Amino acid sequence: MPPLPELRTSGLFPAVVKQINAAYQAARNHSTDATANGRLAMILDTYEQYSLAEICYRRAHILDPKSFDWAYDLGYVLFKEGRYTQAIDALREALALRPGYVPAKLKLADSLFSARQPEAAGKLYREIVQQDPNHAQAWYGLGRVQAAQGDSGAAAESLAKACDLVPRYGAAQFALATAYRKLGEANKASEHFKLYQANMTTVPPAVDSVRAAVQALDQSATAYLRRGLAMADAGDLQGAIQQHLKAVQADPNEVQGYINLIQLYARVGENEKAVEAYRKAVSINPNRADCYYNYGVLMFDLRKMPEAEQAMRKALQINPFYAEAHDNLGYLLAIRGQLDEALDEYRKAVGERPDFRLAHFHIGQIFANQGKYAQAIQEFQKILTPNDANTAGYLYALGATYARAGDRQNALVYMRKARDEAAARSQEKLLTSINQDIATLEK
Repeated sequence: MPPLPELRTSGLFPAVVKQINAAYQAARNHSTDATANGRLAMILDTYEQYSLAEICYRRAHILDPKSFDWAYDLGYVLFKEGRYTQAIDALREALALRPGYVPAKLKLADSLFSARQPEAAGKLYREIVQQDPNHAQAWYGLGRVQAAQGDSGAAAESLAKACDLVPRYGAAQFALATAYRKLGEANKASEHFKLYQANMTTVPPAVDSVRAAVQALDQSATAYLRRGLAMADAGDLQGAIQQHLKAVQADPNEVQGYINLIQLYARVGENEKAVEAYRKAVSINPNRADCYYNYGVLMFDLRKMPEAEQAMRKALQINPFYAEAHDNLGYLLAIRGQLDEALDEYRKAVGERPDFRLAHFHIGQIFANQGKYAQAIQEFQKILTPNDANTAGYLYALGATYARAGDRQNALVYMRKARDEAAARSQEKLLTSINQDIATLEK
């Protein structure tokens, strides 16, 4: 059994150093306890000290060879270190203990592919998508295998499935763009490369309870931000605020924490605190486009339109490719009656993000109000998928535009679809409007 490693804590925040030292002392005091060694490994792992974590996971695995977690975590950090052959061995040991654990299968397939064993990797990826057809990362892995084997057509199909499941999956969009380029489909390649540029670091959310236990030990500012965003997505805004406050407490110069707090405080109606968070963010870094964007949204909500427009323009001055800022600036111009300028901003938004449904909707609105019904219909037809809470409204807009164009048959088709969607999601106010229009059309 390897001896405990020497710690490396320079450059870490005091709270993190304290956490590591406490776990290290526990492992020294209980050197033959698998749990104590494993916990130290998990803490080192969560702060990406993989070489040290590997030693401690090995100790835990030797002390408790029947533990799936220690074998899987060992394989995971070996993969992170680029030691793919050893990772394959460890992950196979883990899967022998728990054969149905999909995240371990996926990591084994990734290790096999990285170790230049594409056939074995492809077999595992196929097993995963058969087990779970909605597993975007497995479709992405299978597409990479097919591309490496020279089958660009099959690769494009697999990668397109990954992108359909998670449209903002950056790596999959890049791989799909590459596959289309090899197939000679330049327009499709360009479209997906733009989606990659807009979502370079976005990956599908992982469902992995073992790795989640490691991540839960992270007391860094980044971890608090990550947890806060997850809470916000789940609707727990007060919990999200508390996590962000912990982030800026752990690192007072964590500007992203203050930028996110602008939006979070605004959503719970604490506007003064939102403004305070904006000022703090600007004092740390005055060159963050998302800071001015969040502030601009706050100013719009407070009906301070000149300040909102100024903030959006500042965001675009820093980042001219900010699709959401183009869309918001377009809306501000539209309500002021500057439709041509608004349309230009909306087009810039969809130029940066072709899948930007709200921007397409705004373009369609302008065309419909200008009597350009064919063009409006074309825009609305682009935003009928994916099926979500906005779909009923988009179907309704399409139906209403067909009605204004004098096409009663298509108007009824899409309004009835909108009615069904609104009813399924209990969107009562929208449903009332749709039913009134359907009744009028049916007469």
